[in-house]
Amino acid sequence: ILRSLITLHRKRTSKGISDQIVVADFGCGDAKLAKELIAMEKDGSKKSKKKGKSNDKAKAPFLVHSFDLVSGGNPLVTPCDMTDVPLPDDAVDVGVFCLALMGTNIPDFIREAHRVLRTDGILKIAEVRSRFEAATDAVDESENTEQNKKKGLKKKKVSQSKKVKDEKLLEEFLGVMEELGFECTKKDQSNTMFVMMDFKKNG
Repeated sequence: ILRSLITLHRKRTSKGISDQIVVADFGCGDAKLAKELIAMEKDGSKKSKKKGKSNDKAKAPFLVHSFDLVSGGNPLVTPCDMTDVPLPDDAVDVGVFCLALMGTNIPDFIREAHRVLRTDGILKIAEVRSRFEAATDAVDESENTEQNKKKGLKKKKVSQSKKVKDEKLLEEFLGVMEELGFECTKKDQSNTMFVMMDFKKNG
């Protein structure tokens, strides 16, 4: 998620867009994302630690709002209910849920993200693949041709049990997201443990 946000900033900069990218991190934990983004220069590189260099937040490329149930004394974290964050409507460019979709009121979290996102805003979700994928047993019938040829036997079917990924849960989730006003624009399942999804706010 961090790399994708830096890439977004660089693309906007290349188009002459100098406005800050406003990020809302829902279920931020210890606000690690905010720490990384705040430490970025305008060109997407990390800030220099030279003495005397001012930390001008007004000119920082990112403005990050980090929300969680408790702050744990972290000044970067705003403690609140994820269904009612202290932001006005249409105030955010990018919303983030990183391993944060837990509980029975997940649709309410998504509705709140929809409320604070600007039109065409981006919602980034990262979750463990096991939440959306289930391994089911399937029978694979293949022809054991090579072995039969050596023995001069006729072809016969060989049944083998194997695990097949069932993505019905993921498809259902994407359907719910669409009902809540989000269109999936990117789905990355290249990581063996996590699935990354980008959504665009519709309306």
